[in-house]
Amino acid sequence: MTEAKESGNQFVTWSDIPIKELYTPEDVKDLDYERDIGYPGQPPYTRGVYRDMYRGRQFTIRRFSGVETPEDTNQLYRHEIELGQTGLAIAPDVPTSTGLDSDDPRCKGDVGFCGVPIDSIQDMEIVFDGIAMDKITTWTYTVPLTAMYFVVAEKRGFDLKVIGGSTPTMGFATPSPRDAPWEVAIDGWKRESLDFAEWTSEHAPKWHNTSIAAYAVKDNGFNNIQELGVLLSGAMAAADAWKERGKLPLEVFFKRISFEMATASDFFEEACKIRAGRRMWTRICQERYGLTDPALMQFRIRCQTQGSTNTIEEPLNNLMRIGFGMLASTLGGAQSLHANGYDEALCIPTDQSMLLSIRTLQIIQEEINVTTTVDPLAGSYYVEWLTNELENRTWDYMKKIEDMGGMMAAIKSGFFVTELKKANYDWIQKIQTGERVVVGVNKYRMKPEEVPYQVPVYTFEPTARDKQIERVKKLRQERDNASVTRALKNLEAACRGDENTFPFMMEAFSAYATLQEVCDVWREVYGLNPHARMHG
Repeated sequence: MTEAKESGNQFVTWSDIPIKELYTPEDVKDLDYERDIGYPGQPPYTRGVYRDMYRGRQFTIRRFSGVETPEDTNQLYRHEIELGQTGLAIAPDVPTSTGLDSDDPRCKGDVGFCGVPIDSIQDMEIVFDGIAMDKITTWTYTVPLTAMYFVVAEKRGFDLKVIGGSTPTMGFATPSPRDAPWEVAIDGWKRESLDFAEWTSEHAPKWHNTSIAAYAVKDNGFNNIQELGVLLSGAMAAADAWKERGKLPLEVFFKRISFEMATASDFFEEACKIRAGRRMWTRICQERYGLTDPALMQFRIRCQTQGSTNTIEEPLNNLMRIGFGMLASTLGGAQSLHANGYDEALCIPTDQSMLLSIRTLQIIQEEINVTTTVDPLAGSYYVEWLTNELENRTWDYMKKIEDMGGMMAAIKSGFFVTELKKANYDWIQKIQTGERVVVGVNKYRMKPEEVPYQVPVYTFEPTARDKQIERVKKLRQERDNASVTRALKNLEAACRGDENTFPFMMEAFSAYATLQEVCDVWREVYGLNPHARMHG
């Protein structure tokens, strides 16, 4: 079994679940087909959220991408679409992802590095110039970037009711490994996330306005049990917050929820965690929230290959890791897939790497015949046993979080600081000791000069950062600053009051307020997050 690793005299999965040599009907003797497996498109959704799955709708090919300038990113997005990519996902640079403008002194060296800088709707207009925003769905990364995206769509004459995409909104409900001490306090993110979800439920009904993401913690060493536990506990925290607020029916919340996870190298465990997640979410919807409409229980999932499993050594090996990971996600029944670039341990993806990422998923869709039947893994003694085992162990982990008072209380207590540090240490230790084999790194390793190939590396334009900084400075000089000031004051008043804040954010961006100016309003009203420094 290729996914197993030996620990002492025992074979275990990446989540340290012991694996027997052979599985038989005895291992799944308590399995009830209708209760535990069922049919695709029906609760408990173990076999998939849609009746015909990929026969009726293929998974979306959606790379998480962005390069050093808005202009370059626009060209990249156009090229991705030409190559057959069916969705877009904005990868912002670090300043943009943490709500800072490119000319902020704290951003030195990070502008346009590993993502696109988006300081205002001026940049968002450039990024999506010539792209049919009503014909492609977009994953927008943050609520402010979504507000900019909506403003640009309306400026171009699109009705938001036809605009589709998703936003990982519920940052207050999941721990972050990011070290950004200027992040907004958890309660502020909670307010803004709920305002956004409520507003879009009416005005942008095709938008997945509540996307729960656990990719970051998995990429920082969490195993599949921890990742799935964080994901579902975060979803419950978000649903509880919506219910407590009581402004709209609970059914509205569940209608447009979606999820995001990372896919690593343990083939069967990665496929089984998706199957387990669907079944668990169905049970949560039914038992915790009393839902009866099957359409509200669908666990729609986006999977991206786990970047930290890519290696600098023999980087072409990463093509195999990525391909197997995406195959596992396909067999698990994901709705949207992102295949990382094989070179991402070295640089942001080159054109060659980007092409191979898209082609990897197209080959899965078109050539190897794994999407022609629904859940082909079902009925395997090992698969069904492992799905059950992951579910049971994840319930135990979620019980630990629940006993602390739920996800928000666990985050504030510092529990996940310890969890992430331990996960990072265990990950490194297992690779250093050889307990976890990484081919070309700690086994079958070649000397660098013996590797019979070299790969191209992305080269940054040395003046790109300076151009972006000058652009945002020029914007502040040329815009109507009185209008910006009024819009920001209106936003602040909404944040301090009871009105939905999202339309006021759109108003501020329409006046060409910058990202940081809007986020600074949040920082002023809600304060900073003392729990943001997950690494101590």
